[in-house]
Amino acid sequence: MTTNGISNGHQVPVNGSTSGWDPSVRDQIIMALMQNGGLKRIQSTLRQRLDEAGWSQDLKEYCIALFRSGAATTYDDALTIIMRRINSGDDEHAANPEGVPAPNLAIPHEAKVDGADAVKKELATVVKAKK
Repeated sequence: MTTNGISNGHQVPVNGSTSGWDPSVRDQIIMALMQNGGLKRIQSTLRQRLDEAGWSQDLKEYCIALFRSGAATTYDDALTIIMRRINSGDDEHAANPEGVPAPNLAIPHEAKVDGADAVKKELATVVKAKK
C-alpha cells in the first residue's frame, strides 16, 4: 500500500541508493574537520557556552550528588540518570526518581545556537577549501 505515492515500510532509492546520504561524503567532511582543527573549535565553542551558562558546574555537582546519595554506584548508572535528565529538560531543582535534587540539565538555548553557528562556520570553511 502506498501513501502519496511512497511505499510504506520500504526505503525509496535515491540516485541508485536506499539512502540520500553518501557515507563517503560524511567521512570526507569529518576528516576535513579533523585535519583543519574544526572539530576542536566546535568542541571549544560548545564547552565555553556550557561553562558560561553554569551547565558544566551543575552537571558536575549533580554527578557528585548521585554517587554520594547512592543513587548511582557505577559510571553506567550515573550516565543513564544524567542522560535521562538532559533529555527530559525538567525544571530546575525538580525532584527525580532517584530522590536527588536535580538542576535542569537541558542544553541551554544559547549553547545550541552558538554550537550550530560554529558547525555552520566550520562546514563553510571545508566547502571553501574543496573549491
